[in-house]
Amino acid sequence: MTSRVLLCDLCVILLCGLTLILAEEKTNSSPLPDDGPKGNCSCGGFPSSTIDPGSQPILSQTPGLVVKCDDEGASTCKSLCNALATATKAKGPEVLCNRLKNAKELKLSAFYQICDHAWTFADMTADEPLCCEESKVKTCPSMEKANSTDTIDAKTVM
Repeated sequence: MTSRVLLCDLCVILLCGLTLILAEEKTNSSPLPDDGPKGNCSCGGFPSSTIDPGSQPILSQTPGLVVKCDDEGASTCKSLCNALATATKAKGPEVLCNRLKNAKELKLSAFYQICDHAWTFADMTADEPLCCEESKVKTCPSMEKANSTDTIDAKTVM
């Protein structure tokens, strides 16, 4: 019982100490200068690496990252969107087919958008096309052809 009381007392002391340290850091830090306008970073998937102005993504997400509305913010947003696209490669086809229901030879390209700027290609396109039929992932005809190999008779090789 005594060790529990001591442990709880230690927790309270650590918690109070941490609170004081954080409060001191907050009062010592000077306010940040205004770095200009800021806005949300959004990631989107389009069916092509080139899009028309005003086009809307097939799939989009706004991860909650606020960035500067400049080149630095664009670079940060692009990196985040590429990381998200890479991380979702395993489950991405199922999610897309569930949402799209039907798709033929879709090669999704990653785009990012900051503030009120236009969507910008993030230099990433799917390696393989996606085909969906009734919300289920199917092997695309182009991949069936690419994966088929001619059978070679061993007698003709020798």
